Amino acid sequence: MQTFVRQPVLYPVSVVFVDDNPDFLQALRGAFPDEHLNRFFTQPRVALDFVSSRDVEMPPTAADYFGAEKKGGNAIGEDALTDPARFEAVGAVVVDFSMPEVDGIQLLSSIRNANCMKILLTGVADEREAVDAFNAGLIDCFLKKTDVEMPRKLATVLDNAKRKHCAARGHISLHEAGSTYRDPRIVKLIDEVAAREGIVEYYWRPNQDAVLMFDAAGAPSVFLAWNEEDWSFHCDIVADANGPAELRQGMEARSIMPLFWPSQAYRPGLADVKCAAPLPVPGWNGTFYSWTRLDDTATERELPTLAKWRHA
Repeated sequence: MQTFVRQPVLYPVSVVFVDDNPDFLQALRGAFPDEHLNRFFTQPRVALDFVSSRDVEMPPTAADYFGAEKKGGNAIGEDALTDPARFEAVGAVVVDFSMPEVDGIQLLSSIRNANCMKILLTGVADEREAVDAFNAGLIDCFLKKTDVEMPRKLATVLDNAKRKHCAARGHISLHEAGSTYRDPRIVKLIDEVAAREGIVEYYWRPNQDAVLMFDAAGAPSVFLAWNEEDWSFHCDIVADANGPAELRQGMEARSIMPLFWPSQAYRPGLADVKCAAPLPVPGWNGTFYSWTRLDDTATERELPTLAKWRHA
């Protein structure tokens, strides 16, 4: 049976905040100050029109699967990295319950985008209605405005909303291509590297079977993860292509992890192969990973990164 694996992708998405109280909305601006990504509205219907105006990507169909099989591809789905409008997609809407024009539950229930998290802010008197709306599936989450921890809790919810939104945009790989990167142990390492190195967006690339990353300045880097089968595959290619003996020996000893970017594997005549020290993946014997910055800034120039979008 054919298995389909959704590959790692993460990038910032827009959030819409709606509250008829300008003072509370200003407080939210202070907690979430990125005005490129966060949009604030005092008029519910204007906010709803804004959310409705954002395009929603349709999920792949059965025809996409069969078409990819016939063409011999290893992934289907639109490439989020090449979509310059991806940062403008609304990943979450945060709405106050008590508004005179329309209440928060009514506004959220009229949003048809399934890939947008619906978050309700309530007062003490609104909690019963919020519970009922949550149980009915009209909202995804509700938080009390009077809770002193509300901003911190909301930040966590919005991070989860971003991850949920982006997860639906990742390539769907075929024939188990790139399945290493969907293992929870690798996913954890990707996020650890991203947090440590200031990475703000990353995308699995089907042609290289690697994760391309960008920091806030748009500087590119690559995360690699190879299990034992991957190591054997790459070592065999170097040997079959009569690659440098030093490269082959280092790979066989697991003392170096080469990056063949922008290719997936070694090819005859390839010079100046960048290598990193492979790091063992905890709890996965024989599997290693590496993170390498790319010197060639042409990679960033060709792609619509967050840094470019902010300065457009």
